[in-house]
Amino acid sequence: MRRNRNKTLLIAVFAICWIFAAMPLHAKSYTVGIVEWEPWATAYVAAEKGFWKSEGIDVAVKQFDDYMGGSVKAFKFGKIDFGIMMLGNAVDLIRKAPRYTIIYEHDWSHGGDLFILSGKLNSIEDLKGKRVGAYSTAAPIGFFLDKVLQNAHLKIRDVELIEVSNTSKLNKAFRNNVVSAIVSYDPEASKVVDDGAGKLMFTSADFPGVIPEGIVVQNRILRDNPGDVQKFLRGWLRAVKWQSDPANRAEYFAILKRTMFKGSSYSAPDLKKFSAGGKIHGTLEEITKMNEREIQVFIKELLTYLKQNGNGVKSFDPHYYISTDLAVKEAKKIF
Repeated sequence: MRRNRNKTLLIAVFAICWIFAAMPLHAKSYTVGIVEWEPWATAYVAAEKGFWKSEGIDVAVKQFDDYMGGSVKAFKFGKIDFGIMMLGNAVDLIRKAPRYTIIYEHDWSHGGDLFILSGKLNSIEDLKGKRVGAYSTAAPIGFFLDKVLQNAHLKIRDVELIEVSNTSKLNKAFRNNVVSAIVSYDPEASKVVDDGAGKLMFTSADFPGVIPEGIVVQNRILRDNPGDVQKFLRGWLRAVKWQSDPANRAEYFAILKRTMFKGSSYSAPDLKKFSAGGKIHGTLEEITKMNEREIQVFIKELLTYLKQNGNGVKSFDPHYYISTDLAVKEAKKIF
């Protein structure tokens, strides 16, 4: 009798173990960092529309007030798992410490980064020996500024470059004549043009592809949980596809208002203007072209620029910095 009870108990234990083994484990949780820059609101779309959740991962979107001192710094020190940033920053991080990998080029700045000259100066040539303020003095903005200054036969060493990562504080420094020109981005950048404090001279649209932007991941995640990286990319790419459909524009703007621009009074025309500041790669052809070929061209040019300006470069092979083939593979399933 006891043997029968023991046998029944053993069968029950095995049944319970089988049930728990068959149950899916709780989805892993990750954090992605962004700032108030409309082309990166795709992160909120992926979260709000449940694209990441349906792929089986939990992703929290953390929005920072500062770009370099906030989101980039947090990613650098491993406090967030996925970073959405200018890819020039990513290359700079990787060349100094290969703990990160670029996995996707999402967009490029297409007018959203502005070079604004003080109304007290007549031309860019007058900047020689003066201060230029920028929300970042790292590789991608230096690369952009170098192209701007070349139009006036100047080099970066001809000006004093100062970083003020908070764009509203950068505007204040500009209005107080602490700097004679700024490199900034909307929505703050245009305010000093609209009120007559500065003159818009160039934007990133004048140099197509000069500031590509995208996703960077901690190598520990890519190494230990490559399946989750694929899930992250699938959720992101599903958001890109949804966001690219004009039929979803009104709902997209509603998502912007309750997430990235929560508490603001921006109108639909304002949001449309912000959208025009960056060119998101919204088709399979664009995604494939940018992530297979163009990103490699950009990295080679950026590394050449860095070397010419006295920065050490560990490797000139673009594959040292990227694994964007992962995104191309996932995009072909979705688009």
